Amino acid sequence: MNSRVLILIAALMLGLFVLTGCSTDNNERQRLVTEADLVNGGSPTVVAALNTNGTPVVDDDFVPIEFLSVMFSARPLNDTMVIPENGTYSTFNVTSYDLAWVPGTNAPAALTDYNVTRGNLTVSIPVNEEVAASVLIGNLSMKAEAWFPGNPFIADLMVTFYGHESGSEHEVAFTAGTTVQFVATVSSN
Repeated sequence: MNSRVLILIAALMLGLFVLTGCSTDNNERQRLVTEADLVNGGSPTVVAALNTNGTPVVDDDFVPIEFLSVMFSARPLNDTMVIPENGTYSTFNVTSYDLAWVPGTNAPAALTDYNVTRGNLTVSIPVNEEVAASVLIGNLSMKAEAWFPGNPFIADLMVTFYGHESGSEHEVAFTAGTTVQFVATVSSN
C-alpha cells in the first residue's frame, strides 16, 4: 500500500473514534450509569404556606420550606461489566444541579427568578446501591414574594444533575422532572 492510502485509513479511524468515543454528556456511554428517581413516585410536589386554623401564615416564626426528594442509583453499563466495589470508577459523584421552572397557566412569570444554575450538591452513589438526597425548591424568599400565596397554580420543574465517576473528571448530566402545585394553605392533617 502506498502512504496516501495508509494516511487516509488512519484519518478515517481517528474520525470514527472521535465521533463514537468522545461524548461529554451521554450517561449511557459511561462504565457506571447513574439515574435519578423522584421519591414522590410521579405525584406532584406541593409548595404551600403554613396553615394555622385555616389562615395562611408566611411571616410566622415557622414557615415550612419544601424539598424535592431524589433517589439516586448507580449500575454498570451492562450485565457483562463487573465493577469492583471500592475500585476505580465504582462510585458516581453528583457535584451540582440546575433547577428550571416552567410556569403553567396562571403561574407568575417571576417564578423563573427562582431557577438555580449549578447549585451545590454532594452525593456519592456506590455501584449497585441507592442513595437519597434532597434539593430545596420552595424557600423563604419565594414565600415572601407578593404573588405567593396567591391563587393556586401549577408549574413544571426540571432538575439537571451533574457529576462524574470516581477516578474520572468526565462530566455527565442527567435530568429528572416533576409537576409542582403551589397552594395558599395546606391542612395539618
